[in-house]
Amino acid sequence: MAGDNIASIALGILKVPHFLVGLMVGALLLSEQGLAAEAPPFRAWWPIVNQEVEVGGRGFHAFDSDENKDGEQKQKRGFGVGFTDWLFLELEAIYVRKPGQNLDLNGYELGSRIELTETKAFNEAPNLVDVGLLLGISVPDNGADPYEIESGLLLYKRAGPWRMTGNLLFEKEFGNSSSGDVETGYAGQVRYRLTPSIQPGVELFGRFGVLGDISLSEEQQKVGPGVFGFLEVAEDISLKYELSWLFGYTSPTPKHSLKWLFEFEYKY
Repeated sequence: MAGDNIASIALGILKVPHFLVGLMVGALLLSEQGLAAEAPPFRAWWPIVNQEVEVGGRGFHAFDSDENKDGEQKQKRGFGVGFTDWLFLELEAIYVRKPGQNLDLNGYELGSRIELTETKAFNEAPNLVDVGLLLGISVPDNGADPYEIESGLLLYKRAGPWRMTGNLLFEKEFGNSSSGDVETGYAGQVRYRLTPSIQPGVELFGRFGVLGDISLSEEQQKVGPGVFGFLEVAEDISLKYELSWLFGYTSPTPKHSLKWLFEFEYKY
């Protein structure tokens, strides 16, 4: 019956282990001023995979007194399916708005998450760290921009009411006018689980730069408070939400960014 449910619906996630928190805080303290750069990731992925269907969207909106930064947006809208308790596939449309321009379709992304550790129930002792992999490919809408492959290490830690997620990400363009360089970045989230529907915390996103030529000050770095949770809509259906107000602390980064995520989840 689970297979039938997948077939009928398949035609639209965090806490950082302590050593990663230290690494990212260190990155914050070491940052200096720099030049304009590409926006960082805007989701901290969980390695945990459930048999469920997800439909929704996520994105960010930048605010800055500099018209070359103000109004920048990126959104991803799509659906995903957890086919097993270790493999999740997702297809998303990518929308981009550069400052002073319209929000337009930019490309498509097919991504997967692979859980490497076995998820523990809430009444069981948690794993020391839950581990997973992220693999994906992006295809441009216009056929002229480069393609991009992405991979990442996903880490998650549950400690009492605390939930910590950390991602270390690698991106490489190929085809068309690609540079061929491997770009590196990170995403992190720390939440305190007051209730399933209200979980305050902190998120941080950024880029390290080209592999072999790391320069934090010349890349965008963001950190700020947020609130996260799950709202029950019906039996086996919930709305997952994430809202964060992020502050930029390097010169290329917009002063403020609103990061958001809304997803309906159906567990089968």
